[in-house]
Amino acid sequence: MNNYSHGGAKLRAGVAGASGYAGREVARLLRAHPAAELAAEFGSAQPPTPEAARAARLDVLFLATPPEVSMAAAAAAETGVRVVDLSGAFRLGAEEFAHWYRLPHAAPALLAEAVYGWPEKNAAAIAGARLVSNPGCYATAALTAAWPLAQAGWLAAGPVVCDAKSGASGAGKGLRQDLHFCELAGNCKAYGVLEHRHTPEIVRHAGLAPDQLLFTPHLLPVVRGLIATTYLPLARPAAPEALLEVYRAAYAASPFTRVLPPPELPDLNGVVGANYCDLGLRVHAPTQTAVVVTSLDNLLKGAAGQAVENMNLMFGLPRAAGLA
Repeated sequence: MNNYSHGGAKLRAGVAGASGYAGREVARLLRAHPAAELAAEFGSAQPPTPEAARAARLDVLFLATPPEVSMAAAAAAETGVRVVDLSGAFRLGAEEFAHWYRLPHAAPALLAEAVYGWPEKNAAAIAGARLVSNPGCYATAALTAAWPLAQAGWLAAGPVVCDAKSGASGAGKGLRQDLHFCELAGNCKAYGVLEHRHTPEIVRHAGLAPDQLLFTPHLLPVVRGLIATTYLPLARPAAPEALLEVYRAAYAASPFTRVLPPPELPDLNGVVGANYCDLGLRVHAPTQTAVVVTSLDNLLKGAAGQAVENMNLMFGLPRAAGLA
C-alpha cells in the first residue's frame, strides 16, 4: 500500500474544510507539491459524499473539519481513498472521546483502524495506513519532549508538567469574543486548565501513567507559533549531554525534528513558516528534573505540514516532499 505508481501522474488530493486555517495551509502546500495536486475542495459543514470523491478521482482526502464531520467523512470515503484527518475524531478511544468531546463516537470501528500520525514514532505504520489521525499541535510539542525519555526509561513516577503557549490561529477560525484582537493583543491567558482534550492524547502516545501529566495551554497575542516548556522528573541523575544523546538517537531519522546544540533553546522565530519542531534542554540537578523546550508552527508541524508529511509516507514519497 505504500508505493505510489500512477505512471508518473500526480496524486489527486482533496481537502475538506479548505476555508479554515489548517485546511487553507494544506491546500497551499498541495498546490506547490511536486508529486500531488489539489484536485477538489469541500466545505467544513458537510462531509464529501462518496459520489463527490468518485467524481474527483481522489487518491487521498484531507479532513480539516469538526470531529463529527470527520467521522462521517472517513466512514463514507471509498475503499481506495486514503484519509488524513486533522480533527480529534480518531486520536482517542471511544470512551475518552465521549468524555472530552461531550458526544458519542459515531464510527468506533474506524478507531481500531486509524494510525496515529506522528511520524517521529509511527512512520512505518503510517506508510501502510488507510486512515491517519493527525496529532494536535500541543500534543506534537509535548510528545517531542516526553516520549524519548519515557521510552528509554529515564522518567521517574512524579508528575510531568507541560506549560504550553500557542498563537491564536490554533483555536480555529470561528468567531468568539475571547479570541477578538482587542482581547488578545498585549495579553496572555491560560485556558482549559486541567481539562484540555490534548491531555489524554499526550498521555496515551508518550507512554505516561494515566494521572502523570499536568498540562496547561495558553494563548499568545501572535497569529501562529507554539512553544512548550516541559518539566520531566528523572529516575536517576543525568548530565545534559547524556539526555541530548537520547533525543538525538530518537530523532535521528526525523528530518523535521531538530535537537539544538547547547546552550541554544528554541523560539518562535526559528520555526514559524516551516515544518520543524525544535528542541533544547537544561537539567536542574538539585531536583533531578529535565527542562525541555520545544517549538513549532502550530499550522505546519502542528497541523497542515505534518498532514502532508503523513501523505508522503502513505504513498511512498520522500518525507520532505513539498515541505523542505
